Amino acid sequence: MPAHRLPPTRVPESPPLMLDLAAGGISTIIWATGYRTDYSWLELPVLDRKGMVRHDGGVTTSPGLYLMGVPFMRRRKSTLIDGAGDDARELSAHLASYLDGRVSKIVA
Repeated sequence: MPAHRLPPTRVPESPPLMLDLAAGGISTIIWATGYRTDYSWLELPVLDRKGMVRHDGGVTTSPGLYLMGVPFMRRRKSTLIDGAGDDARELSAHLASYLDGRVSKIVA
């Protein structure tokens, strides 16, 4: 049986290069770094002198900005697929707690 080929990805001639997060209703970002880290585009006071994001287990000092997949995020295998599940469970528990606290403040 021949391999199934997907159609080519269509890319607009003028793709959007910026996004107004507030206008888009986006209040939380989970950033997956991929293979090469470059945060030079990030205009938040969360970078250290080497240009890396300061965080504690993927939680930054900027509300709503979290990381996944960075080296030694929570454990040695954090950059591997096998480590993502454990990290995601712990980070999602933090996110749920954070969001529950925000909802409680809004309701009260």
